[in-house]
Amino acid sequence: MKATLNDLFKSTARVIHLSHFHKGRLIWEVGNAVDEYKYRFSHIEGSGYFPKMPVILQSNGLPWDIGNAYLLGQLEKPSLSNMRTLTARATHLKYYLQYLEDTGQHFLDLPKLYYERAPQKFRVFMSQVLDNHDFSAESINNVLSTVAHFYKNIRYESLVTEESLENKPFTPIRKAIMITNRVGLVRSTQVITNDLRIKSSRHQNSPIGKLRDGGSLRPLTPEEQKIIFDGFRKNYASIELELMIRIALETGARQQTACTLSIGCIKEAYSELEATSSMTNVVINGGQRYKADTKGSRLNRLIFRRGLIYDLMAYIECERAENRRLHENSFYGDTDDNYVFLTRDGNPYYTAQREILDRQDPNAAWNIKAPMMVPKNGQSLRNELGRFITRIQKTELGFKVFTFHDLRATMGMNIVRSMRANGYPDSKIFDHVRQRLNHSNFKTTEGYLNFDSELSEFYDIQEAFGEMMCGYDYE
Repeated sequence: MKATLNDLFKSTARVIHLSHFHKGRLIWEVGNAVDEYKYRFSHIEGSGYFPKMPVILQSNGLPWDIGNAYLLGQLEKPSLSNMRTLTARATHLKYYLQYLEDTGQHFLDLPKLYYERAPQKFRVFMSQVLDNHDFSAESINNVLSTVAHFYKNIRYESLVTEESLENKPFTPIRKAIMITNRVGLVRSTQVITNDLRIKSSRHQNSPIGKLRDGGSLRPLTPEEQKIIFDGFRKNYASIELELMIRIALETGARQQTACTLSIGCIKEAYSELEATSSMTNVVINGGQRYKADTKGSRLNRLIFRRGLIYDLMAYIECERAENRRLHENSFYGDTDDNYVFLTRDGNPYYTAQREILDRQDPNAAWNIKAPMMVPKNGQSLRNELGRFITRIQKTELGFKVFTFHDLRATMGMNIVRSMRANGYPDSKIFDHVRQRLNHSNFKTTEGYLNFDSELSEFYDIQEAFGEMMCGYDYE
């Protein structure tokens, strides 16, 4: 089993989650005896609750006051995309607490000697971890970035005195970097970083046969795609899984986008197609102010074929989908705000950011009899996909396991191969792939155009090497 950062520490500090967290006020009044106080908690009127609120516990089982005060402050930040982001920050900060407990330090141990300060010593420790273990520089720097963010915010929010942070925990660094925009133009921009960040020469090169696009992805071959659609005809997949796979293959949508599409989005697209009979495709937007979630909430334009929209409408109007919407666990009920796809228990496959925000308003119509929220992260979809693959492998023994995210890479390679077969120049293919997959880095798109040639080159070298070795006579 691969080691985790948690394995590096003896400290048993941990992160737990509160399923139904309300923000409120702590009200106190003087009691009868000297130094006696009475406390009571008061809810803030008009506020909802936060699902799966992370809490950092020390090894002794008590909450880490300053760490949790920092987390509470983050609930007010509009830039906080969702509770998963807050959980990630809590986990990163927990690693720092474990280090402090293991070494007998305090987070305010900031002596005059710079490299004796607790965060600087933690940086040295994490640098050694990177050198001696199989962790990525990105994951280590994410932890260190949270530590820097923690110190910056507890100072800004006056959670500690200015005197206690007189000796700086880290040094901000302003630097100019060269960045490449979406069309490949290079320009200089100013950024502020800090000296906690670790420089690493490690480059995350994709293994042969995979693409780097928000992860290491394996595009499925045309033969594998035929097997998948044959599996649909044999009813190996639920109708929900089939439609979500088709959405990913035809639009390049990520898991979170396919799972959080709303009924209203599909109905609006259907009406647009019905109003213009010559239209063969329609655009559905995700991210920003739209219903469907996207990576980083970036605006994403998904292009749907007429046939796929019609199939989605047929599903929305079927009795199976209606029964799932009417389940007591279905937050939005039988409304256009509901998810297109729900599990048999009426839960979403992936909880949308809009639902988390909608639950903050206790007076909203949906919240009148809403059950307690248990955020979903796509595990039900992954389980269904695993069962589907297992059923295929019973007859197709060589069929390889794939992830839902691999379908995005498959869609991109389908575009590249189709356009090349029709004689389009690489410049045109590049633009089309970049726009359809909403790439922010042009090098990611270049990976798609180079994928087939690099794979073919690798196999040619391997074949030549094999023929050379066959010339030796082993006895």
